[in-house]
Amino acid sequence: MAGRGQRHIVIIGGGTAGSVLAARLSEDEAKRVTLLEAGPDETAYNASVLEPARAPEAWQGLCPVATTMMRYEGGIIPILQGRMLGGTSAANGLATLRGLPEDYDGWAASGLAGWSWADVIDNFKAAETDLDFPDSPIHGATGPLTVRRWTRGEMSRAQIAFQDAMTEIGERAVSDINDPSQLPGIGVFPVTIQDNGERLTTSMAYLTSEVRQRENLSIRTDSAVARIQLEGNRATGVVLENGEELAADEVVVSIGALWSPVLLMRSGIGPAAHLAEYGIRAVVDLPVGESLHDHLGPTVPYRQEGLRGGIAGPAQSLYIGASNGKDVDYHLFPIAAAPAAEGPTMFAMAAFLLRSSGQGSVRLGDAPDAEPIVTAPPLPDDGIDRLRHAFQRIAQWEKTEAFAQSGCVPVFPCDLSEESAIPAAIARGLTSYGHMTSTCPMGTVLDADCRVLGIEGLRVVDASVMPTIPSGNTYLGCVMIAERVARKMNA
Repeated sequence: MAGRGQRHIVIIGGGTAGSVLAARLSEDEAKRVTLLEAGPDETAYNASVLEPARAPEAWQGLCPVATTMMRYEGGIIPILQGRMLGGTSAANGLATLRGLPEDYDGWAASGLAGWSWADVIDNFKAAETDLDFPDSPIHGATGPLTVRRWTRGEMSRAQIAFQDAMTEIGERAVSDINDPSQLPGIGVFPVTIQDNGERLTTSMAYLTSEVRQRENLSIRTDSAVARIQLEGNRATGVVLENGEELAADEVVVSIGALWSPVLLMRSGIGPAAHLAEYGIRAVVDLPVGESLHDHLGPTVPYRQEGLRGGIAGPAQSLYIGASNGKDVDYHLFPIAAAPAAEGPTMFAMAAFLLRSSGQGSVRLGDAPDAEPIVTAPPLPDDGIDRLRHAFQRIAQWEKTEAFAQSGCVPVFPCDLSEESAIPAAIARGLTSYGHMTSTCPMGTVLDADCRVLGIEGLRVVDASVMPTIPSGNTYLGCVMIAERVARKMNA
């Protein structure tokens, strides 16, 4: 129970954003914060979580993750999300990018006051301690997340070969790919890792032992929520899957772009016609789950003879490309599979478009409590044209001296500059960057403070609130949003 005069806030989900919220909101002693996480605590972390080079093992289900199948016209894409304290920050590729200033300026221009680049840059800075650029005006030096870039000695042979090949063909080497003024170009992913080389999740960074000792913060793991309790048009608490009821003055949903809309719909918040199919009365009729964005693209597989080399993570070198020569619109990089015990190392060149049609969706499954039906957004109308530029770069890297010396061999030899190369690669398997957003967006489902329209005492704070997808990895964007909303709630 909240103490006398304290406002009780229940946060559903202790993942990337939820851990940040719990730490920041509990700084205010006038609040009592209860954090509910469906999965286990950090004691469930194993080597596949903590060792960056073993991240692909985590993707194969060797740590607590939830796998949701996302459908697209040519098949299905498995989407992995961490189901433990720290959430997907414990299972992602550690890439700590922000997107571009114009992404956030676009949010503000759409009517969401307070979300321009000038508004959010301080929240990005508040989250990080950038060890490589501590004096930069665009980076932080005192935040909970320790950020640095992989060194050449840590990188695998394939990553080094790709980086060298891009400079060999004349692409600009970039020291900080979070600096928009340096793009497009070839650089190195910034990542959140500790001094000992282990992954640093948001729960580890924000929910420190000191924070956990706060009397006004309660962290409950293995506590899945079934629905949000509503009295009229006010959220009054939550009902756990074990039947326990927990009262709250305010509820914050933070379980990701696939599951936050599901919980809202199960609780009677969403498209009335869709909910009626399951006998759920819509308390408010909102377009929940109707605008899924994601970064999608094809991969080109390779094998590499000899030792893999390097100790760093699955994504190290990154080419940020501009298909028209100036406007950044795709990522291109080698992504490794789990290291082979013997034989060649397998990896793929991944080309991901940084724009989305936003026409995907999340819907309730065969029953309200079943797995959701997730449909990927189709590629943008100009997607093939923009991917052509990326495939030309892959074709060029195969002709470089760096590639020749690397021991890399294409699994499907072909001329990647041919018109048929892209459709063939897509036919072999489109894949996701794992950056699902915009299923509970500000502007149509939420207001600019992430409050659910038509419902008092209820917010959503995670990637689902983004009105459009940023032009980069969404992990740090989720942290920024949590930092910003927590600051507003503490004001």
